[in-house]
Amino acid sequence: MVVKSHLQALGLFVVALPWQSSPAIAEPPASGRVWTLDDAVAAPEVTDLAISGDGSRAAYLLRTVDLAKDQPIFELHIVNIRERHDRMVASSAFLSRLKRIPGQSSWSLLANFGQGLQLYRATDDGHISLIAESKTKVLVGSADGANFGYDEVPPMLVGIPFYDWSPDGKHLFYSTLEEMKADRRILTGAEVTAASARRRWSPQVKVSFYLRGETGEAVRIASAPTQDRVARYLGGLPKWSSNHIDYSLQAVDNPTPSAWQYRWQFGGSKSTLLPGGASLVAGEVPTGPHGGAISVTRIGGKPRLTEQLPNGTSIDYGAMNIALSGVGSHGFWRSADGAVVLAVRLLDEARYVLVRIDRDGKSTIFPAKNSLRHCAFTSDAMQGVCIHEGLVESPELVAVSTRTGSVRSVSEISPHYAAIKPLEMSTLSWTNSFGYTDNGFVIYPRGYRHGQRYPAIIITHSSDADQRFAAADLQWNYPAYLFAERGYVVLLVNDPSSFPSEALDRAQATWNSCDGRTPPWEVQRLIWLNTVESYRSLINRLNGEGLIDRDRLGIAGYSAGSQMVNVAVTQTHLFKAASSGDGAYLEPAANRYLQCSYRAVYGGAPGDPRAIPNYLALAPSYRARYTTTPVLQQLAEPRAGAVDFYQALQVAGVPTEITLYPGETPASDETHLFHIPSNRRAALVENLEWFDFWLRGKTPTSDPKRAARWKAMRSRAAVARKETD
Repeated sequence: MVVKSHLQALGLFVVALPWQSSPAIAEPPASGRVWTLDDAVAAPEVTDLAISGDGSRAAYLLRTVDLAKDQPIFELHIVNIRERHDRMVASSAFLSRLKRIPGQSSWSLLANFGQGLQLYRATDDGHISLIAESKTKVLVGSADGANFGYDEVPPMLVGIPFYDWSPDGKHLFYSTLEEMKADRRILTGAEVTAASARRRWSPQVKVSFYLRGETGEAVRIASAPTQDRVARYLGGLPKWSSNHIDYSLQAVDNPTPSAWQYRWQFGGSKSTLLPGGASLVAGEVPTGPHGGAISVTRIGGKPRLTEQLPNGTSIDYGAMNIALSGVGSHGFWRSADGAVVLAVRLLDEARYVLVRIDRDGKSTIFPAKNSLRHCAFTSDAMQGVCIHEGLVESPELVAVSTRTGSVRSVSEISPHYAAIKPLEMSTLSWTNSFGYTDNGFVIYPRGYRHGQRYPAIIITHSSDADQRFAAADLQWNYPAYLFAERGYVVLLVNDPSSFPSEALDRAQATWNSCDGRTPPWEVQRLIWLNTVESYRSLINRLNGEGLIDRDRLGIAGYSAGSQMVNVAVTQTHLFKAASSGDGAYLEPAANRYLQCSYRAVYGGAPGDPRAIPNYLALAPSYRARYTTTPVLQQLAEPRAGAVDFYQALQVAGVPTEITLYPGETPASDETHLFHIPSNRRAALVENLEWFDFWLRGKTPTSDPKRAARWKAMRSRAAVARKETD
């Protein structure tokens, strides 16, 4: 079978371990050390956290890497909170969705222990047992014959991709994947368009939802094709009640999809479509102390935390510029004393915190220097645990008391990284020339001296520059800490905030829902050109303060950040070097499978005469002749739009390099967030050398051919400049 042969070729690693101590990296060196390349490659990340029913124990999942075996590793850790004792009890190539089993002292998680991804029970002493297994399994990942799926892991067989417990633990909801028989047939119309967007052959897959009650018998309650993103990747967004479960299936496949809601009565035999029609998919709305919906509302142009009561009135809990969800920070808990605890993101500080809201209208932020993420609470919400981490300070497990509002340290997640002397950093906020506010962080060079100007690099990825340690989904293959160790000022920059104007909100809504309410030129101006103006304003400010050398500025970003890199270098002459990662959005080549989104941005297809001026105004490959900035592109898979931009830069005589990083085999690709440590190491080195070469004149040392190639680029560019001067 094709799936089996791919799995064998990829050599999936899984192991269950007895109770034992296991630091992520052994033998931490002396305190006060500096960042190394190995540190950047293997930086740990907590991906999930849970707390026992009595609040005495915590469990968390840790992602790290095995450098010797060149593969990612996930670990399950159990912590005795009172004794502050942390032990690793299991390890696998992938672990996910860690939960406390309601009414039990054990834990549940999705894990691959040799039988594909299935649902397991784990006890504190390291005993692993199966809870639910799907006999049908599908290869998931970036590979031939695989269903699109997880990032930062190799392709693997998946039986159960999602599950959830009812609050009383008596019912289990889970999904399965099943590969459908592929008939040899001729494709037409939209099917051909969809096929053109795929590099690898992907099977047709069915997603099924099952409900298991106290009898132990699992009943299939719904099925959907894998194109249903709500079913496949969001698990149907289950919502529990005392006698039924509600779930969702996709209605319209927009960038933000809409979904139908269905209900299954416990003991029933058929799902019922709920009235009200399809609605845009959104996270669960928190409820406040009085049972109303919590939201952030503009009052007098200022954001305020409010509770909208069922009778139409509202309670104002005060001015608070927050988002009610974020990366690894979401949820709300109702405590036994009637208060509600919210996990939120402070937008002005780009930091994740807990907020307690009392019935008397008082709101209080729990004290913490850095971010509190992945928080979990007991059922009465009186005790909790969080991961406390900062941009330059390694993560630790902390215990939270709702009653006292205290936050106390329990244990370091990785003593190896805690031994690194934190780099100096500060937060920034400013207003750009369009009148929009923005924020971000400065990481100063090791040994920074006030009054000295330094080369600087902007790293950007939408709006997730925040207080998180070595976050791969922000920094990607751009080694922020190593840049600082080498003498660079590193600027982690968010996109502009929509407060106090609602125009940006409307433009983003048009972009996401294709509602046409904001014209394409205004979408371009408010989303991309607005962000470029934030870069310009920040550069002017820091240059005026004497911190940066504006003649030695670089910019880097992947995915959403790659859009901004490509736009910034083709709309301005601010940067002397750029690195754009694994992105091709905004290039005309992507219109064929992003038609809705491209109508919002450009007003139509590339060949539409009405849309051509909009493409000429923004599409990076159409504006390559306006830049002189050397551009490096790093790819996890070959993207037509990235190649178009590369070739346009070549034709324009702009120094440019494009690099494709391979998968484990010729039948697989690297993932969007690189999962192969050797690839990540090579990409980090390439970025270090790229910026050192163009901003500091240092010749690459890792590869003589690279050095010769880049020197030739520089010489050709110098000749071209003389000819045009």
